[in-house]
Amino acid sequence: MKIVYKKSFKDRLQEHIEFIASDNLKAAKKLKNQLLRKTLSIPDNPYLFRQSIYFEDPQIRGCVFKNCTIVFKIEDPIVIVFGFLKHQQFPTDEDERYTKP
Repeated sequence: MKIVYKKSFKDRLQEHIEFIASDNLKAAKKLKNQLLRKTLSIPDNPYLFRQSIYFEDPQIRGCVFKNCTIVFKIEDPIVIVFGFLKHQQFPTDEDERYTKP
């Protein structure tokens, strides 16, 4: 499977990394690398991760890593990574096709 990163994921991740970097640049870089490595493992077995609590679609899953949730949708043969949560209420800021009704 191929992995695709949506802008909503990239923006949220960048915002979180910048917040951490304002206090500790080294920790921010380390976390970003770890999170991106974790996303690369998703296509190997996407159904290993639990169904997202934010959506009713069983194809939308959440990968929890270091108190962060990476939200993705399985659309065989690709995995679309579109959401990132740390303390936010919803996985994306944008009104796109994956937002909760």
